[in-house]
Amino acid sequence: MQHLAIHPRDADVSGESLFWDNPPHEALARSLAEMGQLVPALAEIVDDRPRILAGRARVLALRRLPGRTLDARIIAWPGPDCGHSPEVWRGLVYLASNMGRAIDEAMLVKAGRYFSAFVPAPEFVRLAGPYLGPALASGSRRLTDWLSLPEKADELLFTGTVPLAGAQALAGMDREDLDALWPWLTAARWSANTLARFVTPLREAARASGRSLSETADTALAGVGADQGLSPNDLIARLSAAAKSARYPVLTDLEERFAALSRGISRGTAFTLHPSRGFESDAVTLELRAADAATLRQAAADLARMAAHPDWQALWSLARGQEAHDASPGGDGGGDRNGHEA
Repeated sequence: MQHLAIHPRDADVSGESLFWDNPPHEALARSLAEMGQLVPALAEIVDDRPRILAGRARVLALRRLPGRTLDARIIAWPGPDCGHSPEVWRGLVYLASNMGRAIDEAMLVKAGRYFSAFVPAPEFVRLAGPYLGPALASGSRRLTDWLSLPEKADELLFTGTVPLAGAQALAGMDREDLDALWPWLTAARWSANTLARFVTPLREAARASGRSLSETADTALAGVGADQGLSPNDLIARLSAAAKSARYPVLTDLEERFAALSRGISRGTAFTLHPSRGFESDAVTLELRAADAATLRQAAADLARMAAHPDWQALWSLARGQEAHDASPGGDGGGDRNGHEA
């Protein structure tokens, strides 16, 4: 390998293989000023000019220091016999030079975007795995799902709005789908679970109705705006409820009616009322948390008073009442009481 002393401004630092493109830290500039360059940069010669393969931050930092030269080790693509194209080889050189560096999710995606332009995403995972270590081992499926998305989605990850685990909820979306949901995706910080509760029902509703995701979202979310002054948690809850209502309109109606009736029955007591799962039966579960005998005595009195409430019959017949409504001339008769298609 050849070593060259290069003027920092003569080095080409524009290579796409330098995919973790961050400005140099002040600590690096201070170290170079006080201790000199201890680790050479890696470069290849292209059109008689050195192009940096690793060490871009050192080059930029040295450009701030008058009279300093860059120590560079010159290497070259070994040729087709190495099993990699020049582009893949450059990316692997860069990864190897950064082994031991802390790698976050955004860095994983940046590396994946570079390599996936030359090899399929699974091949990138195989090649880069030894260099990315634990960062990739814990999320290779998430990464390949994310790389299937349009590059516009990367902004959600880079800004911390959506985690890499959110790739499962977004997987398969095209640019039109992302554009349809963009105002709401960028209005709050999502976890993988909250994102799935919002996006999945909308996608299912779109498939069930034969409409596009954009059309479904416009209808389902018409009453929810990102600029209504809601807290992030309230906005996420409102969006998730609207998406669920679009997917399961009958079930959502039953839940709302049950909530209104149960509040009236249990008001002023420590009891909480729950319906059967999916309103599959008319049974109601009463829940009470008690930490002492006094709470139990009060609960017994409350239970006797609740038993006389006139809304119990309406609560017990919610599902049967919905079935009757669906079977009436005004109902479509095409779904079960949970809103699922027959």
